[in-house]
Amino acid sequence: MLERLQVRSLGIIENVEVTFGRGFSVLTGETGAGKSLLVEGLELIAGGRASADLVRTGDEKLVVEAWFDLLPSDRLSEEFEDLGILAADEVVVRREVTAPGRSRCWINDTAVTVGGLQRVASHLLAIHGQHEHYGLANPQTQLQLVDTFGDLGVWTGGVRNAWQRWVEESDEVQRLEAARGRRRDRLDAISFQEAEIDALAPNPGEDDELRIRRLRLRHAARLQALTSSVVDGLGDREGAVIEELARSERAVAEMADCGVDVGDLLRLVTEARVISEEALREVRVFGGDLRDDPAELERVESRLHALEQIMLKYGGTLEEVMDHRARLRAERTELEKVEDRLERSRRDADAALAAFDEAAVHLHRKRVEASRVMALEISRVLKRMDMAGTKIDFHWTPRPEEGSPLIRDGVQVAFGVDGVEEVELLMAANEGEDLRPMAKVASGGELSRLHLAIRTVLRQRDQSQDLTLLFDEVDSGLGGGAAAALAGLLDDLARHDQVLVVTHLAQVAGRAQAQFKVEKTVSGGRTTTSVMKVEGEARTQEVARMVAGEAVTDTARSHAAELLSETAAE
Repeated sequence: MLERLQVRSLGIIENVEVTFGRGFSVLTGETGAGKSLLVEGLELIAGGRASADLVRTGDEKLVVEAWFDLLPSDRLSEEFEDLGILAADEVVVRREVTAPGRSRCWINDTAVTVGGLQRVASHLLAIHGQHEHYGLANPQTQLQLVDTFGDLGVWTGGVRNAWQRWVEESDEVQRLEAARGRRRDRLDAISFQEAEIDALAPNPGEDDELRIRRLRLRHAARLQALTSSVVDGLGDREGAVIEELARSERAVAEMADCGVDVGDLLRLVTEARVISEEALREVRVFGGDLRDDPAELERVESRLHALEQIMLKYGGTLEEVMDHRARLRAERTELEKVEDRLERSRRDADAALAAFDEAAVHLHRKRVEASRVMALEISRVLKRMDMAGTKIDFHWTPRPEEGSPLIRDGVQVAFGVDGVEEVELLMAANEGEDLRPMAKVASGGELSRLHLAIRTVLRQRDQSQDLTLLFDEVDSGLGGGAAAALAGLLDDLARHDQVLVVTHLAQVAGRAQAQFKVEKTVSGGRTTTSVMKVEGEARTQEVARMVAGEAVTDTARSHAAELLSETAAE
């Protein structure tokens, strides 16, 4: 329940605070007094579109704050948990809109997005605008109304899932058909790339080995000279290292004959000689492999160039080239099997379409049943509003669509996430008239009453959570007995929910448990809206104004008192 609403700097509202009670309350006042601005404020609380044009001239921002008292609700608790909002016995919603147009939202002092605000507000507040009933002409709206009334979420979810599976299978068929269409060109490209790689038959790391080999071949002459120098120094010339080390080894051995302990020294000199001899052998082997071979150098450089070119085309390294070769082989295998896969995918798509069709048939039966009951309940409510002869029916038809894969009774029909059949709300306002599309035959007043009747039966079906229901002049175009009946209907809704109504009708205002008068005044060159609760004589005067206009007569005052006394008697 909406306990309190505060609006600051919204249009001509400077600062208004209203405390509401349970049951049925009305907002009344002359046209232009600011009633619609209060509705705008609640629409902002509900997550409606924010506009800088709403900010009061000269002010930096507008602020709307609403306090809701509510009973525990599992669904609302889930929303709070998901949005990271602390739960409390009271929900405080705050919305700010700055003059530059920036909007911010808070719930229980936790900042949320507009989307998060809309999720929470849907469990607190429902706004039915004076023009909303024109949306009833939309077939999609009518479909959603039936699904909501029938609580068909399980069946609509089944159709949605089946449709999604068919879309996935159909997309796979299209992908494979496209693959088949380009298969020949792609296989030719794969064969060319495979042949190019296979002709070189590269080995991982081969390029590094060739670079080392190329460097040796380029410097073969210098390496030969250096090798000869090392061989000469170690052992080929007179006085070479090995010869001198052998002479030293003998001299140290002779030192032992003189009684000197030369064990370690002799070992070191001997090791030096042996190592030198091993080095000489290694250098001679290395030198034996050296040769100045321009033909070999050209072959190495040619091979290395070819490898580098293929790495540029298919990968930065030879390992990546080989990985590319493996992918080509896998793609070739897939393309060669595309016919088999395409056939399987077509079978899967056909099965998915059949499953969708079956789910859609079940959903359609549920919808027909729900719409029949809904039409009866709407008719009962309309009867209370002086439309006893009105007949309502929901007409279901599939829509033909050339090229559709779904066939019903030999006709290709359109289908989608919502099923197959479209719905049209038919109406006959008087006995003996044929049922015709509601949008073409209903007057403005009839549309208003039909809209309220639909909302009434929907609310009667779902009372899991108390709501604040705001009706913004849905009684437009009504009068007399129809207005009185509508007032009674609103009063019935208020037995479960809090009902707030913006109205110009005395019959509606007189039926309410509480009345708030909205008026504007001019002071200091600025227009300001105020809201006050009217009771006693002040309320009688306001209802009388609604009956007779500004020239309130004793008769009008008497009529107003009578309307109010009837409400008090109940």
